[in-house]
Amino acid sequence: MNNISFEHIGPSKPESAASSAGSGSQTGTENHSNLSVPAASDTDSGSYYFIDTHAHLDMLKKMTPDFAVSESGREQVKYIINIGSDLSGSIKSSEYACRFENVFASVGIHPHDAEDFNESTIKELESLIMQNKKIVAIGETGFDYFRNLSLKEAQKKAFTSQIELALRYRLPLVVHDREAHEDMLGVLKYFSDNGNNKDFRVVIHCFSGDRRFALECLEMGFFISFTGVITFPNAKELVNTVGEVPLERIFLETDTPFLAPQEKRGQENYPGFVKFIAHKIAEIKQIPLEVVARTTSKNAEKFFNLLKTNNCQ
Repeated sequence: MNNISFEHIGPSKPESAASSAGSGSQTGTENHSNLSVPAASDTDSGSYYFIDTHAHLDMLKKMTPDFAVSESGREQVKYIINIGSDLSGSIKSSEYACRFENVFASVGIHPHDAEDFNESTIKELESLIMQNKKIVAIGETGFDYFRNLSLKEAQKKAFTSQIELALRYRLPLVVHDREAHEDMLGVLKYFSDNGNNKDFRVVIHCFSGDRRFALECLEMGFFISFTGVITFPNAKELVNTVGEVPLERIFLETDTPFLAPQEKRGQENYPGFVKFIAHKIAEIKQIPLEVVARTTSKNAEKFFNLLKTNNCQ
């Protein structure tokens, strides 16, 4: 590890344009009018907006995707990226991207499902990409050594295959890493050519590492995405890391329906709660909320190529 500091790390290398191409649809579902949602008054009159870069709308239990998307719009959430974690979830993710104007999709296989991953899976993911221009990323994929629901070798095979898919279509990669920092970085370093592959765009979702791990990720040009975990009382080390990661390399994410921020603990998380994460980052860095919203939104729009991809076909 070089003797470098966070002060020397600025915005990532320029991203290359994503390529892909399709359609899908899904009918609406019932409304839920009794959900407690945060007031929109502190997201002043649309002068800035938030982007939730990681949600699983298909996993919501207490509200419909339609309701979640609609209510999130009232909370100044301009875009949502819905993340596939298995094949059926990836299909739904693609459908939501076509169904909702402000929803984009990522498709991929979570390490928990790696043992079911095979060549047929890659072909089905590839078919989705070719049919839908609003698929803007591959993932989530990576390693999960906390629960170990799949053998490590199966996780590695699924991970590397999805990295190759991302590179083939010049799409960014959404990485799941839980208690597997060393192995994850080893694989990513190989494909990134130690940060020299400009087509290799990576975000570490739900970042849970320490300062040293964050620095390694930043040095390789990766982005770091923070969830409501940073609002938890016991997240002091992570809060310190947030303080040192340049804002130009940060994304906001809810990981809906999981990890509701401290202010909403016990409730089902949804993209409208992303503002609490932005508030915490603003507090940590002692900067205005508007700066956090504008900068992280710009980061996401460029990384995922959102402004060039406004319809499925």
